[in-house]
Order: sequence, then structure tokens, then C-alpha cells
Amino acid sequence: MPRALLPRRVFVGLPLLAAAGATLRANASELDAPEFELGRLWFDGARSGATTRRGEPVELTLDAHLSDAAGRLLEHARPLEGAAIALDPRTGRVLAWAERRSGGAPGSVLTSARSPAASLFKLVTTAALFEAGGVHPADRVCISGGLRRVERGHLESPRSGDVSCAPFAEALGHSRNAVYAQLATRHLLRGDLLRTAERIGFNSDVPFDWPVPIGQLVVPYNDLEFARTAAGFQGSTLSPLGGAYLASVIAQGGLAQRLRVVRRAPGFEAPDEPQVVRRAMEATTAWRLTRMMEVTVHSGTCRPSFADESGRALLPNLRVAGKTGTLRPESDPTTTSWFIGFAPSRRPEIAVSVLLRNGRVWHQRAAEVARDLLRCYFHERGARGVVNPLVSLP
Repeated sequence: MPRALLPRRVFVGLPLLAAAGATLRANASELDAPEFELGRLWFDGARSGATTRRGEPVELTLDAHLSDAAGRLLEHARPLEGAAIALDPRTGRVLAWAERRSGGAPGSVLTSARSPAASLFKLVTTAALFEAGGVHPADRVCISGGLRRVERGHLESPRSGDVSCAPFAEALGHSRNAVYAQLATRHLLRGDLLRTAERIGFNSDVPFDWPVPIGQLVVPYNDLEFARTAAGFQGSTLSPLGGAYLASVIAQGGLAQRLRVVRRAPGFEAPDEPQVVRRAMEATTAWRLTRMMEVTVHSGTCRPSFADESGRALLPNLRVAGKTGTLRPESDPTTTSWFIGFAPSRRPEIAVSVLLRNGRVWHQRAAEVARDLLRCYFHERGARGVVNPLVSLP
């Protein structure tokens, strides 16, 4: 018999809008897929599915074990709300989908673009700097400060004080805000950043079974506010599915392809072949971003999250590309924690997107949840030296 995998307050599978009697309809112009109930998903062996209002089966692409793992890892992280998505970037099929909603929160965490993109937006700015600004990864940039904020003094190269210089190739992995403020001011116009972001997909929907926003972007004209936007402090939002889409675009060499969670339904069967929608960025840009995202994991902002207490890699023999994002607006007591990435970074099999909204007391960062989701995936596939993290959960 199919078994429901619905941990307390953690919703595995599609967003449970149907708990209030709602349904979602796949985009008919694209798929002709029927409406189906979202309040109760089932898993039976390797199969996953839901049912239409008329009781007809809808088979989904979700992996039962990985979906269960995503739900358990979110529950263990205990955010105010959060979401975790995994997909196969080679095919666009969603493998795991779980969310945790705070009581009374409207809508779905997974499909809402209400969370700030934070430093994930540096991926977009980096693409703009490469494609519109003529910046090269080897270009050396000197900065002073800017660790937690961007001020007017960060818009130009420092002339005195505690100055540090490094290649731009290291800036993304270490999330150096002052580097982005300086380079965006020097090399980009407002239209450059907006065009790059919209080419990637901001201010539009994920190519998916139904409309889900990737994220929203408002680019100001003021130079300081523009620099803060380029660094991810303001002006941009992202949905967790949008984060997974962004990771898949980079993993696929800059190609945007349709993501799917519906495998088949009465009168509909998803094609086996991946469907490329457009080129979202140049192949060279995607390759450079991949190399810069590897820095994040092996020596940058989430290096501690991907190693044990003795410094040994928790995903040995696997190269991971990722990007973290952390932001707590002054007017908001909650902290947004992000991680998106993919592995193995040179031959990607899985892309992940994790969002946590943590209160003043927090238990885990998004990078730790994403790391363990990757460990679950690769352990199940026999990767050497990768331990199943679920065995240590209470």
C-alpha cells in the first residue's frame, strides 16, 4: 500500500495548498496535465504520486527516499519556516520537495518569492560583470572592510587603511561585498544588471508545470543603492524553486530547461528528453561561476559546514559547487539563510536549493541541511566514504 510521508509541520512533496481544499493545475498550454489534489501525496517503492479530484492517479518524479530525507532534515533544523528542493539538472526532474511552514503563514514557502535573495544575487551580478562589464576572474581587486555592509567608501578602490587584494575569482566564494560594490559601480550600468537578471529569469516564472516566480528584482538609480543591490543587500527576492532553477542553469552550462514534477497523468506523459527553453547565460560564464562556487565549499563561506570537527570532508572525493546567502534586515528579527549548489560540480547529477528562516535562536544553517541532503543522495548511490547523516538524527 502507498504510504504518506508527512512529518509533523513538514510537508513532503508539493505545497499543501489543498489542505484548505485547494488544487493546482499544471500549465495547460504547456502540458495538458489535469488538476490534482496536493493535500495527500503517496510513495510506493520507487513511485510517487497524487490524485485528481476525480480520483485519477498522477505519477510524480519525486524520489521517495530523498523526499523523506528532505523532510526529516528540515524538521531537525527547526527553522521558523523553510524549504528544501533537489532536482536532476540533466533532466529537469524534481527529486525531492519538502517545506516547513510556521502556523498561519500564507501560501507555500517552496513556490513563494517573498524571501530576500541575499548573497545568492551575487551570482547574477557576477554574470553581468563577465558578460556586460568585461571583468575577468584573474582581475585583482583591492578592498577595505565591507564584511557586513556596503557604504559609500566601498564604491571605489581604497587609498589607505587595512587593504586586502585578491583575484575576483575568490570574491564569490568568500562573499566579499565590497568587491561587488566596487566592480558594479565601475563596470555596470543599471540596465546591464537588469538585462542580465531578466535573461536568467528574474521578474518571470520558472519554466515548470505551473507558474512559479523565480524571483523579483528592482534596480535603483542611486549609485550607493545600486551597489547594495548588486551585493545582494536589497532589491531582490527568490523562491526556493527559483534557487534550484538558478543552480540548474549554471550546472547545465548556462542553458535553462523545463523543470518537471509531473511524470504522467491520464491523457498526459512528460517527454523523456530534457527540454531546453533558452540560453540564460554564456557557457563561459557558467563555467567561471562553477569554478567560483567551488571556492565557497572548499575554502569559502561554507567550508566549515562541509567538514567534520577534525576538518575531514563530509563528501570526500566529490567536488561541490555552491553559494550561501545570509541576511537579517534591521527591521526583521528573522535571518534568511540560503544555500544553492550542485554536485559533482564538473558532471552534475543533483542540484539543491535550501532556504531557512531562522529566529533569534537558530539550530542550523541552510548549507548544513543542503550538505546532508547531498550526503543522503550520494550515500544511497554508494559513493565511497559518504556516511548517511540520517542515522545520527533523533
